[in-house]
Amino acid sequence: MLNFTSPIAESLTYNNFSMREKTPVAKINLRGNLENKDFASRVGKILGMILPKEACSTSTKEQITCMWLGPNEWLLVSNDTVDKESNDYELEQLLFKDISKMNLGAVTNVSDHYTIFNLTGSNIFEILSKGSPFDFNPENFGDNKVVQTILNNVDVTIHRKTKDDVDLYVRRSFSDHLWAWIKDSTRFI
Repeated sequence: MLNFTSPIAESLTYNNFSMREKTPVAKINLRGNLENKDFASRVGKILGMILPKEACSTSTKEQITCMWLGPNEWLLVSNDTVDKESNDYELEQLLFKDISKMNLGAVTNVSDHYTIFNLTGSNIFEILSKGSPFDFNPENFGDNKVVQTILNNVDVTIHRKTKDDVDLYVRRSFSDHLWAWIKDSTRFI
């Protein structure tokens, strides 16, 4: 078990924009082929939902959100915080047993790899547009969509839950840098 250490010790509220670290949250990377009926049915039974098939789409259930990252890759994220004392997640164990051990796909716990910034407010995309080449126009990037892009030269995954509520996933090693950049960017909105 890894010791959980939160990289961000503050929250930020400024000019109708708020940012906080969402912690601790279980994150599992799942890879497999949806054309393989055995893979798709086993994952569907374990999750209780169908994996999203369309680019940038998500599926959500009470306890979990599943984000499409690529044709054969998804990020499963707990909708609730988890126990800081353990990295042993029941969902990971179930998927590992029925998917990885059966050579149907790969299951990797990435909880300690990423941190999540929860951004709220009416000017989120004005701030994000300052450092990203992605077009955040709502026609292209609506509610319940996810995109992998660059933000201030850092790889990020952005999950737009609603127009005023976004989760931004960043590698833990870049989180301090990106937090400081977003904090600085809010002063100019």
